[in-house]
Amino acid sequence: MSAHNPRCLIIYNPISGKGIDSKTLNAYYDILIQKGFKVDFVTTKYSRHATEIVANADDYDLVFSIGGDGTLNEVVRGNFKRHKQLTICPLPSGTCNDVASMYGYSKNPLKNLKMALDGEVHEVDIGTINDEPFTYVVGVGQFMNIPYETKREDKKRQGYLAYIKGAISEIINKIKRYKAEVIIDGVKLDGYYSLIMVSNANHIAGINNFYHDVCLDDGEMEVLLCKSKNKRELITSVFSFLFGQKNPDIISLKAHELSVKMIEQPEKSWCVDGEELKNTATEFHIRVKNKMRFLTPKLKTKKLFKNPVIN
Repeated sequence: MSAHNPRCLIIYNPISGKGIDSKTLNAYYDILIQKGFKVDFVTTKYSRHATEIVANADDYDLVFSIGGDGTLNEVVRGNFKRHKQLTICPLPSGTCNDVASMYGYSKNPLKNLKMALDGEVHEVDIGTINDEPFTYVVGVGQFMNIPYETKREDKKRQGYLAYIKGAISEIINKIKRYKAEVIIDGVKLDGYYSLIMVSNANHIAGINNFYHDVCLDDGEMEVLLCKSKNKRELITSVFSFLFGQKNPDIISLKAHELSVKMIEQPEKSWCVDGEELKNTATEFHIRVKNKMRFLTPKLKTKKLFKNPVIN
């Protein structure tokens, strides 16, 4: 960041999760002013507004994304369009906040801002699915539709519980599998899959340590393919995976890139960082596209990154 009079942009999504009260937002503003920042504040008004804001923003030293994972995805999309990319800092106020939770943020918004300002800048891998950027997860199949199908009013009223109810409904229904051709770093894996998920995170769907050895700047993604064909198998395979046990229905590996050709079109769309990918394509190419500067707390640095801090 600039040595003198650094500038920051606060992007706040007021309809993400339960939001942050005006008193806290004013406290954010005051703290940043005291730290010597020149502060601009923008409230998003419609879908993809954050993308437009960041894509056309001045050369700020820092951009705060205050919202959930979907808001952060919009900010990253805007930054992705820029010739000179900005440094991003996600602060949680959404329903699930997987990315912010992964970085070690708490439920206390003022404590979170302090953690961020005392943090470090790292270059985080940013993936793409058919050249559309994502921050931490894309997937299709069982459970992946829950984030974008859960009603916004339920998220505001019930929080994470709304997702839990959606997951229970999914389990009650019959498990569906879809034939797909998957090529992972040149290795072909044909089969019937109930879940295909690609991620760069260890906190997914509100589950901490979903993966135990994730590195956010190694140029690789985590790939999970689930072949379970009924509810009992699905529950068994998921729990065995979470507890680090091998299961014949689960394929889990790291990859630089992969392609997925859906021989059978799924009933539900792909999910990208909790939002629906409205795309009728049957072939998807997923890879680590580039790196983006993130300001993150020091708490999880040794666990999540292998490369040195960016000055």
